[in-house]
Amino acid sequence: MEQKSKEKKKKNNTWKYILAIVIIFIALADAYVIFLDSNKKMKTRDIFEDVEKTEASLTEYIVYGTHLRIKGNLLIDNENIQNINLCLMTINKKDLEAELKYTKTANGIEFYTSEFINEGIDLEQLDINEYYAIIKVNKTDGKSQYYSIKNQTDYPSIEYYTITKNGKNNKIDIKFGQKVYDYMMLQVKNTYLPKDVYDIAIDAGHGGGDPGAEYGGYREADLALKCAKEVKQELEKLDLKVMITRDGTEGKEYNAGTVYKENGRINIIGKSKAKYVFSIHLNSIDKPNSQSGVEIYAPPKMNLDFAKAFANNIVKYANTNYSTLDIRYKVSNGIYVRTFKDWEIQDSINEAKTKGYKPYDMTEETPYLYMLRETGGIATGAYVDGRNAQYGKNLFYDSNIGLEAYLLEIGYINNDNDLNNILNNNSGYVKGIVQTIKEKINID
Repeated sequence: MEQKSKEKKKKNNTWKYILAIVIIFIALADAYVIFLDSNKKMKTRDIFEDVEKTEASLTEYIVYGTHLRIKGNLLIDNENIQNINLCLMTINKKDLEAELKYTKTANGIEFYTSEFINEGIDLEQLDINEYYAIIKVNKTDGKSQYYSIKNQTDYPSIEYYTITKNGKNNKIDIKFGQKVYDYMMLQVKNTYLPKDVYDIAIDAGHGGGDPGAEYGGYREADLALKCAKEVKQELEKLDLKVMITRDGTEGKEYNAGTVYKENGRINIIGKSKAKYVFSIHLNSIDKPNSQSGVEIYAPPKMNLDFAKAFANNIVKYANTNYSTLDIRYKVSNGIYVRTFKDWEIQDSINEAKTKGYKPYDMTEETPYLYMLRETGGIATGAYVDGRNAQYGKNLFYDSNIGLEAYLLEIGYINNDNDLNNILNNNSGYVKGIVQTIKEKINID
């Protein structure tokens, strides 16, 4: 009995020791977490240590394609400024800087990332971290002043998913808050794409009850779809997540009048949250065989390197030529930027008056092609908001997140040489398109 009592006492002591060790371990872990949190808060305060009391006012922030653009103003003495940078500062000192453009105003400066809508902060290049956006004004005397950013827009946040590379994605939350100062933050975390988020959208022009241009027994809708499907397949081989606006099963009710329906091509592209949309078409002209070749259409105010790469690679791999169409909105070989003309704007105003709705806010810098205009949200001046009862509504017309869009007229359906090449060398056109996408989004 005495031996059993000793063993029982020994076991109880052992459990007490174990319990004590567990309690100590938990206490140490909690203390470490508190230390890390305190250290993080201390370092976060350090980011704002040299910040001036005056705050920069953010009047616009837009993600177009893969780039973040910002615009704002700062009420400061605008003399003796050497340059202005946007600093993305982290608590672990892994800071990034990008030079901003600016103009002087009567009482300060206006700053912005770029004159091009597809340039700015490349979100694809951000590592996993938390970045606080700070405006840094460098003076000619070597001194610098720092300003936090206050959101003065109607947009509280942006949720962005990076393009799939090596099976991985990052999620970037662009948001605002207030501690000692108002702040703008970019929080980057590793994640997987949600089911409803895509990397790229492919639009096969026309379809259903809308055949597009027709010539020699062939329809634009059919040839565009064949090319689009093969582009999609090749991109998926690169592990990209690709959506297509139609697959050929659509009925006659699918036509030009359903573009802005809830499940029309514009709204399903917007819902895809893709970074790019490429719309594939065939061209035509009143006089057959009078024009030929590739035409790439882009919105205005764009860096056109992507568009030029499309034109060059399609010409190269499909063994075709740049379009011979030479009109006022031709920018360079095979590159066109089509905006509304004055008389077209006036026609739109007259239509609005006749039908009893407020005219759209259009200018001669508004993209003419709806696929380029309506997929970019406010970046490209999308305006189909439902006021014209003849159409539906672009659910994303006022979004500050837009897809970088290009319309690819790969050739003229009523040019015999172009048509024969498209029929017999479709793989060349597909290769030219896919090779361009690989090059420009840095996919191996």
